Amino acid sequence: MNELPPAVYDLHYTVEDQEIDAQQHVHNLRYLQWTLWAARDHTRACGWDSQRALEQDGIGWVVRSHDITYRAAAFAGDEIVVRTWISDVTHAASRRRYLVCRPADQKVLCRVETRWAFVDLNVRKAISIPEALAEAIRVVDKPPGPPWQDA
Repeated sequence: MNELPPAVYDLHYTVEDQEIDAQQHVHNLRYLQWTLWAARDHTRACGWDSQRALEQDGIGWVVRSHDITYRAAAFAGDEIVVRTWISDVTHAASRRRYLVCRPADQKVLCRVETRWAFVDLNVRKAISIPEALAEAIRVVDKPPGPPWQDA
């Protein structure tokens, strides 16, 4: 029997010293980078090789918009979890949500939503999500809580 791809994906990460800004906390752009890494890794865990699709066919996901609401700061050495899931999908787009969390003190550092479009980069036009990818996408109707609520 084939195992279903993960509907919710957790990226575990340790904040590095060079990610700290002049205000002595993680720079805002780093949170965005972490969400992009989580989306990439979740897609890979679902069996889709984005790099191969880009190189062989010139197709892939592009960001249409990001919305980030910051709630608490992260600091060097923090162990964080970037939890991500797909909240809806159409024939050529998806909406992905994220919680960036620090389990040590059970803080949600930020909530993020990204709208993605699937594009043929050869002609710079949105196209239908390929069937193999569409079959791997699992929409999560009820947003999950932070990782410490899983137990």
